[in-house]
Formats: sequence, C-alpha cells, structure tokens
Amino acid sequence: MLQIIEYIQANSGVASLIVFGLCIILFIWDKLPMATSAILGCIVMVLLGIGSFSSAFGSFASTTVIMLIGVLIVGMAIDETGVASKIGDVIMKFSKGSERMLMAISFTIAFILSTFMTNVTVLAIFIPIMFSLGKANKNIHPMNHVIPLTLAVNAGGIATLVGSSQQMTAQGLLEKYEYPVFEVFDFMPFGIIVGIVSLLYCLFIGYPLGKKIWGNRDQSEMTKEIDVKKEPVKKSRIVAICIIFALMVFFYIVQKVPFTDIEVKPHVTSTLAALACIITGCITQKKAVTNLNWNIIGRLAACLGLATVLKEAGGIDIISDWFMYFTGADVSPFAIFVILVLFAQISSLFISNSTAISIALLVVMSIAPEMNLNVPAYAMGIIFGSSLGCSCPLSGSTWGISMAAGYKFRDYFKYGVLVDLLGFIATIISVPLIMGLTI
Repeated sequence: MLQIIEYIQANSGVASLIVFGLCIILFIWDKLPMATSAILGCIVMVLLGIGSFSSAFGSFASTTVIMLIGVLIVGMAIDETGVASKIGDVIMKFSKGSERMLMAISFTIAFILSTFMTNVTVLAIFIPIMFSLGKANKNIHPMNHVIPLTLAVNAGGIATLVGSSQQMTAQGLLEKYEYPVFEVFDFMPFGIIVGIVSLLYCLFIGYPLGKKIWGNRDQSEMTKEIDVKKEPVKKSRIVAICIIFALMVFFYIVQKVPFTDIEVKPHVTSTLAALACIITGCITQKKAVTNLNWNIIGRLAACLGLATVLKEAGGIDIISDWFMYFTGADVSPFAIFVILVLFAQISSLFISNSTAISIALLVVMSIAPEMNLNVPAYAMGIIFGSSLGCSCPLSGSTWGISMAAGYKFRDYFKYGVLVDLLGFIATIISVPLIMGLTI
C-alpha cells in the first residue's frame, strides 16, 4: 500500500487528472449533490498526498466565497420582504394582455434583478407569476415566457461580478494565481450585448418558433394549484431593503468610503449588506443560515480547491501539452480563444459551469506566459461561453428549474440551438474587440 501511495505521489500530475476525471463522472452521474462530489475529490487528493489540505480547502475561506454568501443572503431578503412580488404586480399592470409586451417587460426586469440576485432565485420568483397570468388570461401561454426568462436571468447573472457563481470561480482562480481580477461592473458591456441579442431573438424568432414547437400544449394540471403569494409586508422593511440594496450597488461602484481613503472591497460590501439585512429584520438570522444554498457555496469552494490542486500537482501542464499538441505550436491567440470558449460552452451542457471554467482557464494560465495572453480577457470569454446553454436543460440549475413549465427535452434544442450560436458569435467578436487577447 505504501508503495502505491509513493507511486501516486511521484506521478501526482497524472493522479490529479484521474481524481478530477472521477469527479466529473460523479457530476454527470448526479446521484450525489455536486458539492459533496467536489469535496470528496478534495479529500481524496489530500489523502493520497496529491495536494496539501490548505491547497484543497483554502478556498472555503476565500474572499470569493465570502462575497457569494453575502450576495445570496441579500437576494433572500429581497424575496422575503415582498419586493419581488410587488415587481410581479407591476408586470401584470403594464403588459395589458400582450404576450410580446409581457415578454419584453419581464425579460428586462428579470435581467436587472439577476445582476445582483442569484439566477435561481429570480427565476423561481417569475415562474409562478407567469403561471398566474396564464391562469387569468387565456391569451397568455406560460411556456412562451419561461425559456426567455431563463435566458434573461442567465444574461443578467453574467452582467456583474456578483451575479452568479461562474464569475466567482474565475475570479477565485485569477486571485489565486495573481492575475488582474475583475471589478464588479467589468462584465456589464458584455452582459448587455448578450442580453440584447437574447431579447431580440426571443421577441422576433423565439416567440413564433416556440408557438410551433409546443403550440397550445395543455398546462391546466400545472396551473390549477399555482398562485402568487400576497402576504402583508411592513413598509419599514421594504424601505430598509431598498436602501440596503442602493448602498450595496453604490459601494460596489466606488469601493471606498466617500471623502476618505478607506477601501471597501466587494466582498466586504456584500458581507455588510447581508448583516444589514439581518439587523434591520429584512430576514432573520435563522432563515439566512438555514435557507442559504450551501450546495452552491460548497460547489464553488470545492471546485476552486480541485482546480488549485490540479494546477499545483501538474495536471494542468499535462492538459496544456495535449492542447498545444493537437492545436499546433503556431496557433493564434484568437484561435485559442475560440476553441476554449467553444469548449466551455459545449462541456457546460453536461458538467458544471465551475468545472468547465476551471479546466479552460487553467489551460490559458499555463500557456499565457510564452504567448503573452491577456488572461482576464480569456476568462471573460470562457465565463460567457459556459453560460450559454439554452439547447440543453442539463446545462445548469436554472434550465433544470425551467422544465417545471412542461417543456420536453427536445424543446430546448429546437428553441435554443440558434440563440446559443448567436451568443457564441457575440462573445468571440465583442471580447477580443473590447479587451484584446494579448498584452
């Protein structure tokens, strides 16, 4: 047994790839929570001596994970105070029975909300609203709106650093290996581009296409029990959460206390905002802790840990050598960018976004010094590629939730393959033009 462990440690690069590959198999198998599978992979790496405990589990105390916890709590508080349901009332008032108007309004509001709330939370808010509208108005078919809403929250989620966990995965790796990190709003131009492309597609191509795909598929069984919650809410809490949210956005932008030299980093801002939500009663500490999505947190931290050990053990160097062998030594930076964005997009249909980002971004980091690559630009493209997954409901939790609307598996491919292609084209054009691929 001792000889086996010594052999593994002597070939730690290959061993790290084997353990990482087994983790991916567990992710695809999906019999265990993804966070559990990722943490198990970290433990195996430590037990076999492939990586140290601090390398595998140090990310659990990283600024990226702390920032995510704060963002999740603020999102729960917005929902808890009833602000979300009031947004639903506004949508109902202004749509006036027009499906395209309803789509445009709900898409825009969902996009804006998801820039600072988790995608899953925003989508979970909107799905019952759409079913209620469909129940009240026979001219509105919920299936025409749930996929567009999923596109909206995904586009909004990648419009800011704090919008979803895939940006934080990349941010954690950039920070770990001392590359320039993203500011909160660095993603906004690209998120808006993807959002506009998605909205125009939904309004002018997806809407008539969807009516052909699912037609007037009966949803009476799904809508009969659905209603939007309308519980009385204290006005003081609504005012408090609005002030907290506004201040949070303000400090994300300025990152300092006005008229002083005191810095306020994004992870500090999100933590203070979460504490303010609890102190003002917008959400109780018990609910903040018990309702927190620990699977998302554990998944992010453990995937960062796996990626760290994979890098330090030499597994990424092996992948990079394979990559350069198959692409050729004289491959251009743009060709590398296109290949890795496409890899992130396709692999994210079947494995987690965090895993796809970790693999692709670590490959970039490995070859960046000799090719003078602009690593943050590649990270930006990889993040957006991993977020494009309309053609498969397995590509993320939001798409899985959208299946509650009654879509069939093949509906996603029929509806989404073109919008995924358009998103890919928008990404590979906009990122190189705005950020540049070399330094």
